[in-house]
Amino acid sequence: MEIGSTECIRILKNNFNFKCVDTELGEGILMNAKDAFIFSIVTGAGYLDNPLYQFTPKGLMKLFYNAFDYKFVSGIFEHASLKHTPFILSKVKPYLFNGNKVIIPVEFDSEISLQKKLKEFFASIDNPTEYLILRIEKSKKGNGMEGFMEYLIAEYFKKMGFIVENQIPLAHSVGSPDFGGYQLSETFNALSKKNILSGQGFHIIELSLLRLFDKNISSEIQQFNNNAIVGEAKTSTTIMQKQLNKYLFTGLFEYGVEIHPNKKVSSSPEFGLFTINATNFKIEFTPPSIKANYKEEYSRKDYFIWLDNYMKFYLIANLSNDELIEMVFKETSQKKFGQNDLVDLIKKLNTETILTHLETIF
Repeated sequence: MEIGSTECIRILKNNFNFKCVDTELGEGILMNAKDAFIFSIVTGAGYLDNPLYQFTPKGLMKLFYNAFDYKFVSGIFEHASLKHTPFILSKVKPYLFNGNKVIIPVEFDSEISLQKKLKEFFASIDNPTEYLILRIEKSKKGNGMEGFMEYLIAEYFKKMGFIVENQIPLAHSVGSPDFGGYQLSETFNALSKKNILSGQGFHIIELSLLRLFDKNISSEIQQFNNNAIVGEAKTSTTIMQKQLNKYLFTGLFEYGVEIHPNKKVSSSPEFGLFTINATNFKIEFTPPSIKANYKEEYSRKDYFIWLDNYMKFYLIANLSNDELIEMVFKETSQKKFGQNDLVDLIKKLNTETILTHLETIF
């Protein structure tokens, strides 16, 4: 099964209960602003603010190149300053976080034909930024839908109680896995104590959205253990074993998952398989049938410490730069600070302390 516009709509509707709507470009999926923002970050679907170049935050919300490292990618931070945070984006592109949105999967054979469609549609509607265009490139094998599969597995494992992320930082020699799912005791327990995003999983970017959206408050407090899984997504080929083994040979993950829309059997009983039933468009996940014991190339304990710190940087992305300066001054009495100073401070502060500080702001 290749995922085209029809398949895309049916998969989203049948697995996540999104509502279908009709548009002049074809069927679309109705999402609230928060869900649509996450969808855009993961898939690259673009807001129709411009018929030629649709805006997407995909790639702008990154922090670090590699695990265990604290060198900022130009994204949420630039040096020691906040740059492409959701809060800062909300000031220049308020439409991102207002009202409901419609995701429209659009199939096309060439950029010229796509631009013609979008120009006509853009001219015919009153509020173009209510629409996001999911590009389905028919000229590519598999339609270039790996990002869509990354979105599906992230949403699935959110429901299973994981913090999820796509294109996760790992190591230059290993590559960037398409999917990561984490259960982190410090992060989950600190959020639960504050009744924030508790009793459920969430996409990591939601930590930076606390200021802009409802915090999904729950009184349920659970105990979590440290755990991590990793996945590789493909639509143009079914060959994933070599790359997945690279990730697993780090020793950092409990197991790996092959992510493919129509693969029937995993390449190894040590891998899980995430796929789509071609008859009812339902997600099907099969966990590994045996547990693999990979040599621990890296320290798993250090990895979970790094992951907890990683989450803290997404939390402080709720601040403005002035508020960040105030927080650093409150904790260190420093009026000026560099990237290393900021990293050292965030590593020292625990998650609960950062959440308490955020409570004083919003």
